[in-house]
Amino acid sequence: MTKVKILGISGSHRKDGATEYCVKKALEAAASVPGVETEFVTLQGKKISHCIHCNMCIKKKTLCVIKDDFQEIQEKFLEADGYILGSPVYQMNSTPLIQDFCSRLRPTYLVYPGHFSNRVGGAIATGGTRHGGQEMTLLTLRNVFLTYEILATGGPGGNYCGAAVWSQDQKAKGAEEDTVGMQKVVGLGRRVAEAALILKAGKESLLEQGIELKKESLWFEDHYKDQS
Repeated sequence: MTKVKILGISGSHRKDGATEYCVKKALEAAASVPGVETEFVTLQGKKISHCIHCNMCIKKKTLCVIKDDFQEIQEKFLEADGYILGSPVYQMNSTPLIQDFCSRLRPTYLVYPGHFSNRVGGAIATGGTRHGGQEMTLLTLRNVFLTYEILATGGPGGNYCGAAVWSQDQKAKGAEEDTVGMQKVVGLGRRVAEAALILKAGKESLLEQGIELKKESLWFEDHYKDQS
């Protein structure tokens, strides 16, 4: 039986806040799909430095050389088959905290080219007001998936970009009371799990038939070949 793992990441600085609550609820829905296990990670309290564009990853074809709490979470990210990223709205954007984490993933395509190409991701945004920038925040998280070749789903029909939740700035309690938003959260979690399971089972089936999909050559190899 095909088994997959879905990793949920909360990019909120708040402990037990709306974003953490929603990501956990999405993971509960994901776990209801047969063959799916889940893991939750919060970036709250973690030391994750900015990407400083030192280009050491390109020069040495290595993962990020900055050492902090990022490496532990990166390992979980590499192992997972699907992702649920959650963030509160910060000026109609996702938090710098989760953006820092996502930026530091940049070197994975150098070390593990094509690693994420058969994985799937979904996004959740929580805001203190009903129309407080949730969709713009969702787009920034979807852009992360597009950047790393991760297939993106918004969830069931009507979600479009992902799950948008109105917390009324009441943390988990406020999110729980947004019945429409939580319905979308649950649907998103289930859809990510189903898609990840189908993708992995399909790849396994192809391998059993002796079909291995070719990875594209790395575009930067000639461009950076003279760098040391």
